[in-house]
Amino acid sequence: MYRSDSELKAIRDSVSLVGRLSDSIVRLGPFSVGIDGVLSWIPGVGEVYSTVAGAFIVLQGARASVPIPVLAGAVLILGARTLASAVPVAGAVFSDVFTAHKWAAKMVVESIDRQLGLAPGDGEPADWRRSSARGATRPFFSVG
Repeated sequence: MYRSDSELKAIRDSVSLVGRLSDSIVRLGPFSVGIDGVLSWIPGVGEVYSTVAGAFIVLQGARASVPIPVLAGAVLILGARTLASAVPVAGAVFSDVFTAHKWAAKMVVESIDRQLGLAPGDGEPADWRRSSARGATRPFFSVG
């Protein structure tokens, strides 16, 4: 199904937002924590959130006609994260470090950007860019 550029941008923005909220609300050095990392410490709740957020990313990608291999990769990453979180304590730690939602969202967003004719990085949120490549430094601690 053909989607207009404005529809693709809206899908892209929603996927990007879920990826950031899930895994990158608070950054401490090279690590970041989001809703997913916090909820992973509550038995059952983390798995439910992870599954719902992951399904949202994949379904939005399908709505945007993201290629099947990209969607399959996102499903694989998200599935590994959800399965690993079922392991008591170690799973919660893994969820804090393994930012699967951010990675899966980035895959979907990059695919949508290609559909929109954007060069890599043109439409990415600032926190996903490699700022060091431009000589800038990342803050040690940031929120949002």
